[in-house]
Amino acid sequence: MGRVMAEPPENPMWKARDVLASPSHQGLERVVSDIFMGQETTEHQTAKALFHFFTINFANCLTLKLLHMYQSSSVGVHRYHLTHLLFQTLLAYKNRKFELSLLALNEIKPLLISCLRMQETPEMKLFSRIVCFVAYDVMKVGNGGWDELSECIFEISSVEPLKALHIFVDLPPMYERFIYSCFGMIVEKAKKVLLMPDQDRVEDWSLGLQAVVKLGIQHLDSVLRSDSVKSLLTLLVKAASDLVDKGMEQFLGQGLADLDRFLSREKKLYNYNKDQCDFVSVFWLKIKDLEQLTKEATGEIHGLVKSAPSLVQQPQEHGAASEREWFDRLNNLPPLEILRIFASTDVEERFRDMAIRRLNVLLSDYILREESTDPSLLRQLQPLLISCLWKKEGISESMFKVLGEVVYSVAFEMMTSHVEIWEDLGYYITSHIEKDFQRAVYIFQCLTMWLHEDFIDPIVENLLPEINKRLYPPTDVLLDNSCWVLAFLGAFCAITQLVAMQVYAGTVVDMADKMVDSVRELVQRKMEVGFVRRAFRDLEIIVKKQMEWFSNNEYILTKSLLQRLYLIEGMTMESKMVLWRINVFVDRGMADHVAA
Repeated sequence: MGRVMAEPPENPMWKARDVLASPSHQGLERVVSDIFMGQETTEHQTAKALFHFFTINFANCLTLKLLHMYQSSSVGVHRYHLTHLLFQTLLAYKNRKFELSLLALNEIKPLLISCLRMQETPEMKLFSRIVCFVAYDVMKVGNGGWDELSECIFEISSVEPLKALHIFVDLPPMYERFIYSCFGMIVEKAKKVLLMPDQDRVEDWSLGLQAVVKLGIQHLDSVLRSDSVKSLLTLLVKAASDLVDKGMEQFLGQGLADLDRFLSREKKLYNYNKDQCDFVSVFWLKIKDLEQLTKEATGEIHGLVKSAPSLVQQPQEHGAASEREWFDRLNNLPPLEILRIFASTDVEERFRDMAIRRLNVLLSDYILREESTDPSLLRQLQPLLISCLWKKEGISESMFKVLGEVVYSVAFEMMTSHVEIWEDLGYYITSHIEKDFQRAVYIFQCLTMWLHEDFIDPIVENLLPEINKRLYPPTDVLLDNSCWVLAFLGAFCAITQLVAMQVYAGTVVDMADKMVDSVRELVQRKMEVGFVRRAFRDLEIIVKKQMEWFSNNEYILTKSLLQRLYLIEGMTMESKMVLWRINVFVDRGMADHVAA
């Protein structure tokens, strides 16, 4: 019998309404069942054509429906089929350069988390790619990140550590808070796999290797870089050396070949910068002489990441250069020229994003190395940075966050090393508090150094009333939580700056009360995960930065606030653990302060 030609179903739009708009899954279940029938049947061809129509026209709704079906299924084969269809749906959407809508993402994220928590996930590699597709869209829309995913990865790591590593390895570049929350767990699980290899499961060892390399690469792209990067390299080298000592060179060679393929894909997708390429190159240099059998694999990796010579020298040739050429060019430009590229309206967004990230690395390195930046350069950067802050178009949320870190670096150098108040920055914050609260308060919370009262006074006069309004707990869990989180963090940053000033004593007490009451109400409404825990994790990062200038007043205030939050009835242990970690750091800081 010849093949049955695929024909589109009659009135596909009506069929889509019947299948996808119905609260029942029966219609789509029938389509799925027919797809996995024999390919020669009319039912299979019709179902396949109909599913293709759904994918092209209703990917948001189809993704939601398939996830609901997966969540309610306990049959392994059925979930296997649904995994393949989910992957096909999202892959087709990505290939057409589309993103899932924000409304759909708000429903998809908790559903996907629920599916991840189900044990015995079929086709884990494929499912981790599904998570990657969704995470990429979450990062693209910049809607406050996806902290629930990091919590889920942490949670399942204790039961299914390889599953947790699979999910992490396939993720797109994530934000600082996400990497920070996963760092210790990923190292722990990967270390166990790397240092106690199963001779029959080289794929597990390869997975651990990829997880640690990816962690190092992503860690280099955050502001939390420290000796932890060296510890990752030490772990990688020890894992490779142990295999050679055990006579498992072929095992090692296969693992390195897997890493080569992994890095080839990652580099094409996410465009490693020079520091990230150097991280992999350092690993290569340390293991290249271990054994002859590793030479071919390590050579491939080194060839993948070694820097190419700069092909473009003239800054005005903005549009023609490739991304690799842009990396090379930016690495050879001074800070002011890099900022001009970011500020230019004639440069593609992806290259402007590369520029602001490169500038952030450059300036933060000056601070880490305790090198004072030339004040004349800082004065040249300041007006251009202010003009970038004032722009409403052309700067995505992710770029604005990096811009805030750059503003901090310049402000820190100017106001701490050179003792000059940046008046235009203060004016930007005060003038935008009402009309663009989220961006204004974000820039304010980026300023984690001690602020002179002449700078802080006019800001808090305008900022605190607006924070007070926005600390009222949201009523809908599906609302964007960024505003409340920023209000909470802005309140903390404000009161730590004000607590040493007697004139603000009553204001500090009132604001601390308001913060505690707001968190208590969110906990009672069962809205803790999306709002409170995210705020606590950001608070952890801020406190660690602020402690560099804390004195007795600031430590006492922070300790008191942490204790009051910790004692809120009904709060989950996960949230309390974040508060406990902050308290440990504060206790150590207080002890060091008293000793000094």
